Amino acid sequence: MSRLFYNRSHIFNKLFWFFWNYFQDASLPTAENLFLLVISMLALDSFRSIRFAWLHIISKLSGKSLNSFYYTLGYAAFDHLKWMAVTARLALGSIPLSLKDSAVFLSIDDTMVEKYGTKFQARSKLFDHAAHNGSYYLNGHCFVSIMLHVPLQSADGIIYLSIPLGYRLWTKELSKLELAADMVRSVMAQLSSCGQVILLCDSWYPKKPVTGLMAEFKNLEMICCARSDTVLYDLPGERTGKRGRPRTHGRRLELTSVALDKPEGASYYMGCRKVITNLWKGRIVYACVTATDPGKPSSFRLFLCTAAPEGLAVEPEKQADEKIRRYSEWGMLPLGLFPLRWNIETSYYETKTFWSFRDYMVRSAKGIERLSNLTCISYAAVQLLPYYSREFKNYQGQSPQEIRYQLGEKIRMNIIINSLEQTIETIKKDLPLKKAFQELMRRCGYL
Repeated sequence: MSRLFYNRSHIFNKLFWFFWNYFQDASLPTAENLFLLVISMLALDSFRSIRFAWLHIISKLSGKSLNSFYYTLGYAAFDHLKWMAVTARLALGSIPLSLKDSAVFLSIDDTMVEKYGTKFQARSKLFDHAAHNGSYYLNGHCFVSIMLHVPLQSADGIIYLSIPLGYRLWTKELSKLELAADMVRSVMAQLSSCGQVILLCDSWYPKKPVTGLMAEFKNLEMICCARSDTVLYDLPGERTGKRGRPRTHGRRLELTSVALDKPEGASYYMGCRKVITNLWKGRIVYACVTATDPGKPSSFRLFLCTAAPEGLAVEPEKQADEKIRRYSEWGMLPLGLFPLRWNIETSYYETKTFWSFRDYMVRSAKGIERLSNLTCISYAAVQLLPYYSREFKNYQGQSPQEIRYQLGEKIRMNIIINSLEQTIETIKKDLPLKKAFQELMRRCGYL
């Protein structure tokens, strides 16, 4: 370990070794700089800028210059894209042995950050259907992200821990679909030991770059929302024995042709049917259709699942979420699992509101992406630490913001204690005072 944190408090050592999983391919000075940035994110209520973090936290822990941190983000030699696989590996380690055969879920989506300055690289005019500024367009950055949902055992049943794995900044060199597909490929190597991985996404992502992933990975399935005008075909009929190529699909289907029923306790009509679609040519998929009013085609919604509902590797009767159990009883389990995707939207809200995700002041595209992924692994760390170390076990079940506040309080207290130690060392005949001070810190749990 670096001398920078040698003989410091237990909290610094524990956090350093946890984040060392991410920084092993970097030089030691670069790893220290990255760790100091992470410590600042955890300690500060608002990470306004690198300069702000350097003034209030980093300069209290190290004599490194401010420019060295800008250099680290913009030019240092390390691969931040590997961090997604590291987070995935740590998240899989939190799954209890009794649930090792259960399915894990991946969610992909994108989010936008408005930036008013004109000096930011990759800044462009973006369409935002959820904009609240009086216009559907904003100037800023678009990030594609991926999230992993792993099963855990609770007193009420099986729950899912949702961990963001990483962000990619859209720079127009690749489409958002290609970025999303690359991110899935980068983590599937870690998920190869999982019996089943289910990819969740909204209706924008079921296109060739993403749907083609099902052919690349045998253990990867997909549950997605699809456009209501998606072309669906019936299954081909039996072969007639006549000459010529047999039909690859049957007649074209309309959503209104799917038999719908309203089970007791349901708020809308629903039905499921085997179909063939051009999204996965030659593959049978399951179309799950819902409607608030079967007489109004505009009320129909379409969801597609590449696996049979009974073939999904989950145990509905053991789920803590009552909605999943109900949909399983109705034969519509994919609809009960699809809402897990909403957790990625929750992470966007939390990182933007509480983790200063949109307040970055770095100009280069590489620096922006690296700083965003530092925020991501910090956010993921506070969720994983309670399952990674016994010392943090008491934090299980708390929100990331609550855990971050408690960790930040300990970090700030240790900075104060370190300053007091340095002051005491300058006092002559300080041995009795130092021993009393060390005993106080030990009783308070800081040594």
